[in-house]
Amino acid sequence: MDILLERKSVRKYTDDPVKDEDLQYILRAAMSAPTACNRRPFEFIVVKDKETHKKIAQIHEAAQMILGAPAAVIVVGDADKVYENYLPQDCAAVTQNALLAATAKGYGSVWCGIYGNDKRMDAFKKLFNLPKNIKPFSLIVIGKSADNNPPKNGWQPEKIKYEKWQ
Repeated sequence: MDILLERKSVRKYTDDPVKDEDLQYILRAAMSAPTACNRRPFEFIVVKDKETHKKIAQIHEAAQMILGAPAAVIVVGDADKVYENYLPQDCAAVTQNALLAATAKGYGSVWCGIYGNDKRMDAFKKLFNLPKNIKPFSLIVIGKSADNNPPKNGWQPEKIKYEKWQ
C-alpha cells in the first residue's frame, strides 16, 4: 500500500534517461490492469524523441513538463476491441498501473488527459497517424523527479458514507 501513498504528480525532471528495462516493467504493470470482460483494448506509444515531445507540448497545453522529461507513454484504446462503452475505465486502470509502477521503479510521472477533449484527441490522432478505431486516452510523462515535494495527503474521512447517503 505504501506505493499508493507515495505516488505523486511530478512536473520537473532530471536529464537522467528512463532505462529500457524499467520502461518494460512499467508497461508490463500497465498491461496487468483489469479490463471489462478481459478484452484488453489498450495499446501504447512510447515517445522518447525530443522533437515529438515539442509537438506534443504544442498540442497539449497542460503537458509542458514533457519538454524536460526523457520519456512519455501514450495510452490508446481500440474501439473495435472494447467491451460496450468501457474504454475510459479500461484505459484509466492501465494508466494508473503505469503511474504506480513508475513510482515503484523510482521515477516521477504525471497523467495528462487526452480522452474527452475532442480537439486534443484529433491532434494526437493526426500527430501519431492513428487509425479511426484507435482513441488516444492519456499521456504519461516519466522521468527522474527533480523536485522534493512530498506526496499530497488525500485522506478525507468526511467523504466516506456508510450504508447510505447521510
